[in-house]
Amino acid sequence: MEEIAKYIAVYIAGATGIYKGIPVGIALGLKPLMIASVVAFGAISSALLVYFSGEPFRKWLLNKYGTETFEHKKARFSKWMEKYGVPGLGLMVTGLLGPFIALIIGMALLDNTRKFLFYLLAGIVLWSFGLTYLTEPVVQLVKGLL
Repeated sequence: MEEIAKYIAVYIAGATGIYKGIPVGIALGLKPLMIASVVAFGAISSALLVYFSGEPFRKWLLNKYGTETFEHKKARFSKWMEKYGVPGLGLMVTGLLGPFIALIIGMALLDNTRKFLFYLLAGIVLWSFGLTYLTEPVVQLVKGLL
């Protein structure tokens, strides 16, 4: 039962963000493969929850801040989008700013969010596994030094 509680804690932390779930899993002493899998599952499930409830959220954003604000931001954002495109937003911004910020940016500024969702989910999985496997040896090194 205690082991299940560890996985639930990592899942909940992963659902709130990749950068929160990985340290929780390491602190609880789970194996890197399990940490990355549970964090990715938590982040994916929360991203899908926000995405599928997203049309009302998108309308609320547009009503609150106005379409002019987003059109101005979209014009500045278009240079970056021309260079990297939807895959760049889904894969890179997910790791740099987190899945929720990437999802909000994508939902507010992109018209075709289905393709974006695919790259966002792929980015969550890649960043979860990548960060977990990069962080684990560092933590073990620090534990060995102390």
